[in-house]
Amino acid sequence: MKKLIKEPLFHFFLLGALLFIIYSQVNKSDAEQDIVVDNADIEHMAELWRLQWQRPPNADELQGLIDKYVNQEVLYREALKMNLDHNDEIVKRRLAQKMEFLGQDLSGLVAPASEENLMAYFEEHKEDYATPYQYNLYQVVFTTDHHKNPTNKAKAILEQYGSLDSNDMKPKGDSFYLDFALRDTDAFYLNREFGEQFTKQLETLPTEKWVGPVSSGYGEHLVYIESRTPPEIPPFKEVMKEVKRNYEYQMERESKEAIMKALKDSYNVQITADNIEEITSKNMAQK
Repeated sequence: MKKLIKEPLFHFFLLGALLFIIYSQVNKSDAEQDIVVDNADIEHMAELWRLQWQRPPNADELQGLIDKYVNQEVLYREALKMNLDHNDEIVKRRLAQKMEFLGQDLSGLVAPASEENLMAYFEEHKEDYATPYQYNLYQVVFTTDHHKNPTNKAKAILEQYGSLDSNDMKPKGDSFYLDFALRDTDAFYLNREFGEQFTKQLETLPTEKWVGPVSSGYGEHLVYIESRTPPEIPPFKEVMKEVKRNYEYQMERESKEAIMKALKDSYNVQITADNIEEITSKNMAQK
């Protein structure tokens, strides 16, 4: 023991512990020393335990949760007193996130997802819930891999063979991994497979005849639209869940933006950095 007392490392730890205790005592107030564990805290701890272990905690386990909570609260408060949260990016990010969650909670109180609010939102955005165009069509493609000028090739084939039956037109196009006949196909699928440029052109093309060329990322297509069903707006009840999801998302976003603006208005933000352009130039040069 005497040998330990003479060790410099022991003196260092002892001095550090002493300074820690003195600092804590100097900076404490009576109000800050109160740590209250109420019914809501206990229920919250028990619920988290139940979710993790699929059973409620026994008496010893619950006491262990309480002890852990108190220890964490003590360390948390002491860390704040010692300003350990200063310039800590993780702490900043977490607290900012909690403020965002608060904004989400407030949006639910200010503009709850009542049926009346959802109906009003649906009426304002009903076009967003319209069904997509539906098609039955045939298509052949002419690509740059096979032709120097796919557009001219498509026009020539259309002029010469435009009156052919759909199946007779199939061999006139290039080999292609996507289907020649597209049955009960909606605009979402066509957007994914051919691109929006191709799909948008189909909305106004004449039906029951070969037309084109219609451009896509693959090349130039000749298209025979057998039938086209325009979009329809479904009844509110059919899309209510989606409307609720979108409504809550928009309310949360607007709430966060409003809160952020109100909070920022109370600060005088000054950006005194003069090296932004220099740093941006360096980043661009490294790419």
